[in-house]
Amino acid sequence: MKILNDNILEHIRKKNRMMRIMALAIGAFIVAFMYNAFIVPNNLVYGGMGGLAIIIHNLFGISTTFVLNIITIFLIIISLLIIGLKKTSYAIVGYGMYTLMINVTAPLVKFTNLNLDSFLFSVVIYSVIMGIGYGLIYKAGFNTGGSDTIIAIIQHFKKSPVGKISNVINGIIILIGATNFGITKSLYALIFLKMNNFISDAIILGISNSKICFIRTKKWMQIENYLESEFEIGYTVLESTNGVGILKKPLLFVVIPSDRFYDLKKELLNIDRKIELLSTDCYTVENGHTNRLINIT
Repeated sequence: MKILNDNILEHIRKKNRMMRIMALAIGAFIVAFMYNAFIVPNNLVYGGMGGLAIIIHNLFGISTTFVLNIITIFLIIISLLIIGLKKTSYAIVGYGMYTLMINVTAPLVKFTNLNLDSFLFSVVIYSVIMGIGYGLIYKAGFNTGGSDTIIAIIQHFKKSPVGKISNVINGIIILIGATNFGITKSLYALIFLKMNNFISDAIILGISNSKICFIRTKKWMQIENYLESEFEIGYTVLESTNGVGILKKPLLFVVIPSDRFYDLKKELLNIDRKIELLSTDCYTVENGHTNRLINIT
């Protein structure tokens, strides 16, 4: 099974390779330009190795680009030794492209001034732009090294969630930044980080416009009738048990538009106060039908 999964992943990675490299180049250019033109001049320590480089530059006067290169090369070497070439290769390619773009965009900073009248507005606008850049890089299957490499190394020893590890790393760096540049600047950095992550996640996953719902209830016939006749939406009935093959109960599976979810939830609770409802965001719906699947006579 593992060999089969590896073959599938390898096939996916080889597909549209040129398009992925283009997405990486565009994303790296956006991220590098925003870093050189806005992040560094404003000492916005929003986490990651880029934020750490700003702190070191402030303390010792060492170029942020030089610090980034040293830290990232060191982390990639450690990653190669611990988790191997295959899992580190995408960080190496991403880092190479990002380094190239850092050097390409550095001279452009002299001719640009990205500070708007409101610094908060600048933070919001440029975090969105930088989030698009990161989203393109991650969606193409690459990363820029740095904290992503630290996360990969940590996960090699302890299978903690990526988000949890990332929050710890970024939180520590933002706190260190607060001691150097003040609480106010760190609050702006936190806003920048949150907006950046939100936009990059949206680029990777897409904007959720639907919800998947699993419904288990003793009044499943009434629920079915409501879905068919009043809510007018298709659904699927799945057989389910308590895990040991007894106490069989139908499980209703339905995908609905997000803007209709709360109406559905309210009505389901009116029908059965003890209903079991599990829902999650759905990012892709292709083919099938969103209207009723069963002709009602």
